[in-house]
Amino acid sequence: MTPIDFFWAAVQRHPDARAAMMLAPEGEVTGQLSYRELAGQVSAVANAFQRLSGQRRPRICIASHNSLAMLVAILATYQCRGVLIPLTPSNPEAELRQQIDVARPDLLLIDDSALAIATDQRAQVVHMGPDAGAFHSFASLLAEPSAGAPEVVEALGEDITAIKFTGGSSGRPKAVLQSMRCLNTMISSLIGVYGPAEGERFLLSPPLTHGAGTFVVPVLATGGCLVVMDGAKAPQLVGAMARHEVAGTWVPPTLLYQMLDALDQQPRALPRLRNLLYGGAGATLERLQQARAMLGPVVGVTYGLTEAPVIIAGMPGRDSAVDANLGSAGRAGPLTRLAVLGQDGGLCVPGQTGEIVARGDLLMSGYLDMPEATQAVLTEGWLRTGDVGYLDERGYLYIKGRSKDVVISGGFNVYPSDVEDALSQHEDVAESVVFGVPDSHWGERVEAAVELKRGRQATADEIKRHAREKLGAVRTPKTIHIVDQLPRNSLGKVQKRQLREEFIQKLQAS
Repeated sequence: MTPIDFFWAAVQRHPDARAAMMLAPEGEVTGQLSYRELAGQVSAVANAFQRLSGQRRPRICIASHNSLAMLVAILATYQCRGVLIPLTPSNPEAELRQQIDVARPDLLLIDDSALAIATDQRAQVVHMGPDAGAFHSFASLLAEPSAGAPEVVEALGEDITAIKFTGGSSGRPKAVLQSMRCLNTMISSLIGVYGPAEGERFLLSPPLTHGAGTFVVPVLATGGCLVVMDGAKAPQLVGAMARHEVAGTWVPPTLLYQMLDALDQQPRALPRLRNLLYGGAGATLERLQQARAMLGPVVGVTYGLTEAPVIIAGMPGRDSAVDANLGSAGRAGPLTRLAVLGQDGGLCVPGQTGEIVARGDLLMSGYLDMPEATQAVLTEGWLRTGDVGYLDERGYLYIKGRSKDVVISGGFNVYPSDVEDALSQHEDVAESVVFGVPDSHWGERVEAAVELKRGRQATADEIKRHAREKLGAVRTPKTIHIVDQLPRNSLGKVQKRQLREEFIQKLQAS
């Protein structure tokens, strides 16, 4: 069994159903494919990948914005049992080139956003846009007569089918090896937890190279329709969800907040929506309560790492009807064992805080050519996530933050997520980041950077008084920095470590 087998089973069941549609930012349909049409393009491109690369199971690196062509390329890579290597084209050129050097792809697929990395490559380059120039044209791969179905080399569970990068841009990139076993487990678990259904539409707007892309095969496997957008703003996303009767989507928390603000300014009915999923970082309780008040019990969550993708734990939207579930990361995925490890190396009892660990078929095979780094996180069958949290008596997981981010101030452990939750309850606060900085008296002192909602004018002192009322003196930030905009990466995720380092540098310079 391989990831593409889920797709072909759906093609047999639903050949004439709509499989995918592409939307312009304004919400108009610019292209669409039935399951039969998508299957034909997948076979043709998989065949072309083998021919161009000279490999039966090529390594395919994709650096492109969302499009139907990108969707076909992802599925075609799975079809020829190749290795998918997704990159984020908006990342710095030096970082992308370093990742390509580590992954050693046979083919490099790009659009105009990634032209800078296309030169001086060992791999054959395929351009996915209308004007390929000197490169191979993706459109020509679809148009040329096929010499028949691609040569399928049957794959085993431990065969690698994806290489995905994690971590920062300094030093050697960590290339995570995901096997057939890993992705099959992820796909089956996502279907089991979120229940995508035949005919339902699932919106994919964040990059398919990351969290949103993990829903491609689960939605297609159940006869659903993928609604693809690229670079849409929150009001456009909400408009598309209403216009096209979207039942599910996945977004990072920052985009979720922006969508709630758009709905607050222009309320819309979303009667089909049942899984408004967020992941990649935690969301504040205040915002989750706002979402439920606006939309009903539809906000669910995914929790995973590149090393154990997306569904270490999760919760479908309907479970947010229970107050106690709001703010949790849900329960363990159906094919994953979840636990919390104490400082003594033993497993914690419910309610006891420690490091979150997981085991099972969802786990990666290791880091490419980094045995010591692999051994550091894979210990006696457990993946050490580096996240701190606890399980309640019902098995729901509550994440307090990264173990490295816990602030020890005056001998007290201060979890940034607790402080961020309190700050979010101030009516003027859009989002915040809480961190520790070195302090000669406290060891570390708690500080916060706060981004205000548009048009709001709360002062740092007002927000600090609010925090003290909610948290007491120990956990209240000693300093609150009001910033125009928190730093975010290309996926919209707030860069907490970058922010902390910037403020420490300013402190040391003063």
